[in-house]
Amino acid sequence: MNTLSVAKVALSLRLRIHPNTFERFLPASPVRVGEELAELVDGMARREGLGYYPALEYFRDREGFDGDLLDAVEHIAWVATSLVREEVQMKLRPLFSSVRIEGIQCLAFTLPTVRPGQANALQRLAMHYTPDAVKLDLTLSLLRKDTPREGLEKFAAHVVERWLKDSFATFDITSSHRVEAE
Repeated sequence: MNTLSVAKVALSLRLRIHPNTFERFLPASPVRVGEELAELVDGMARREGLGYYPALEYFRDREGFDGDLLDAVEHIAWVATSLVREEVQMKLRPLFSSVRIEGIQCLAFTLPTVRPGQANALQRLAMHYTPDAVKLDLTLSLLRKDTPREGLEKFAAHVVERWLKDSFATFDITSSHRVEAE
């Protein structure tokens, strides 16, 4: 006898929002804000003799750092994560029995991988600090008549990519694994 079971898959995504999406919601370009932040951070890191570029939190309440610029990044990041959350729920909810967002973070607030002195450091830093990229962790539930042991992760990843890829400028699934039932 076939019984219904719930299968869960956890996915991690990295998404970059199309620049024209922001035009409807923001007076400032996220790219321009990222460029200004990169110039400011680069100058401060060099003056302080740092061998790395810190995460933005390092600069909060520091003398010589533009607090208004940090406020702008936080506002743009809030808009970006809200847009991602809305798009993911709207597109995936009809396809899965549940869509749960476990975590969402604007990548501009993470530690940059670029170091002072590297080729194109300022451009790469500006791209990192541009608050249009988001890391998203999801748990998706599927109602199944059978409980396949393999391939569920690929199936879920394929469905997510198919329905979300065109909604974003860049789209990467960084991990996908099955979650055991609770």
